[in-house]
Amino acid sequence: MSRVRVILPISGVHRGTLAALRYARSLSDDVTAVHVAMDPAEAERLEEKWEQWGEGVRLVILDSPYRLLLEPLLGYIQEIANQRQLNETITIVVPQFVAKHWWNNLLHTQAAFMLRAALLSQPGIVITDVPYLVE
Repeated sequence: MSRVRVILPISGVHRGTLAALRYARSLSDDVTAVHVAMDPAEAERLEEKWEQWGEGVRLVILDSPYRLLLEPLLGYIQEIANQRQLNETITIVVPQFVAKHWWNNLLHTQAAFMLRAALLSQPGIVITDVPYLVE
């Protein structure tokens, strides 16, 4: 029997994040939200919001004193992948913000594109976008 572990990278707690959370929970009971924190005060505020809105899903906060976003997240995903069981798939559920105008999407999709490119060659890892229309 195969097992799915879901990692949900979040930048904040908002409608797009909550839509991705609902989808992640439909895939598995093993969901972990991951936030890369560049500011301890911001991380504390996010933690408080997550307690209220995160539906009991665990939250991992990765400190990034050098203001790096991708490297700490990739390191965490690699750590989880190294501990993966043979029958386990890791699914990265990425909230994707879709702006009304295509040129606004360029900024929002940059991090997701780089994450996808970095994980493309990793066996047993699936990346899923959950689009959310930003008005």
